[in-house]
Amino acid sequence: MLPPFPTWDSIKRWPRSLLRLRLETTDDRNAWNLCVEIFWASILGVAAAFNAAFAVRLGAQNTHVGLLSSLPALLAALISIPAGHFLERRTRRKTWVLGSLFLHRLGFLLVLLVPWLPGMANKGAVLVALLVAIGAPAHFFSVGFNSMLADVIPERRRAAVFATRNIINTGILSVGMLLAGQWLDHITFPVNYQVMYGVGFLASMLSSFYLAKIQMPEASVAARGEGPVRSLKVRWRELREIVRAESDFVRIIVDTLLYGLGAWAAAPLYILYFVRELDASDAWIGLHGMVANVTAIAGYALWRRLLERWGTSKTLKLTVMGAGLYPLLIGLIPHLTPILFVAGLNGLIVPGVNLSHFTTLLKVCPQERRPSFIGFYTTVMNVGAFLSPLAGVALADRFGLGPTLIGCGVFWLLGALMFRVWPVRERADLPDGA
Repeated sequence: MLPPFPTWDSIKRWPRSLLRLRLETTDDRNAWNLCVEIFWASILGVAAAFNAAFAVRLGAQNTHVGLLSSLPALLAALISIPAGHFLERRTRRKTWVLGSLFLHRLGFLLVLLVPWLPGMANKGAVLVALLVAIGAPAHFFSVGFNSMLADVIPERRRAAVFATRNIINTGILSVGMLLAGQWLDHITFPVNYQVMYGVGFLASMLSSFYLAKIQMPEASVAARGEGPVRSLKVRWRELREIVRAESDFVRIIVDTLLYGLGAWAAAPLYILYFVRELDASDAWIGLHGMVANVTAIAGYALWRRLLERWGTSKTLKLTVMGAGLYPLLIGLIPHLTPILFVAGLNGLIVPGVNLSHFTTLLKVCPQERRPSFIGFYTTVMNVGAFLSPLAGVALADRFGLGPTLIGCGVFWLLGALMFRVWPVRERADLPDGA
């Protein structure tokens, strides 16, 4: 006998059943609102997935696309530590976190106006500059939001909530990118992109509404130094002293930085390789995104269970190696159709990296100083993420996009070995934030 056809009510209840929610407690309601908001946020994410393609079609050069990957990382490096210190001094952090997110999303209304700018020789470069600028409040938001997640979601539920959020996100991205790609191919440029960004902005406002409904306890304020404002030098010295006592935090920074260099260097090369060398259309880019995200849904469901069985350490060691195969295989297979299969394989693997790595990061950050630790971690990562795309584009200009992608994959795999050579130790026996 066939199962009953799903109704709209059953579809709406699915995230609740996956999370085992009854909406009777604050934790339940927070988890539910986080899952609903990511649904609407993902629609803006669909539009943002075509940022680089939009820039290329507006005339952006390879260097501009490289800057689109590297400059946001530089901004994040400059903003993250001050943002962490600022939020540590606030008991009501949600207002600042949500306010910065609203400013970021408001910027997408300016993005859709770029094609109408008069007298601009290279509107692609203007678009890149605007996207970098509106990323600044997003970096502030990221530091606060990651810390807020740890405060509103108990550790026992984090894997389930993070997996469900990512399943919803990848589901919307998969369907949305396929539909958006078809829309972009069949509607006149640039109106096609402008409508897409407008719809994304409106959906993001609904996301902000549900984020505002999250109930967050007042945070404890870190102890202040003498005087109303401490110098940056004093703050840096305090942070170094704390980091010395947190060896596992140092390990995750070093390991992630070394394996991330190859990933970041390859990041701006994919769209250039697909569009310039393989002549990919917007419809194919949308199909590629759909394949990657559909398989990621299965990946999050799979790795959520394996994470409980294997633990974060074993899962992390395995998946970071597998993810490094993506740029290597892309460079070795210069044909669009086989690349879809590679994207599907990568979509299955990457969720394992995301779940195990983020869970590990939250675990090794002391609870009372979590914003500063996440800010410090983000700063270090983004220094690498700023320099690597520039190096990747420079190498591609000299050696070609395909060979450079292969080199990035090899470097990624070598860096991933650090999680085996100098592993972040399991601390399952310690309480959250210890």
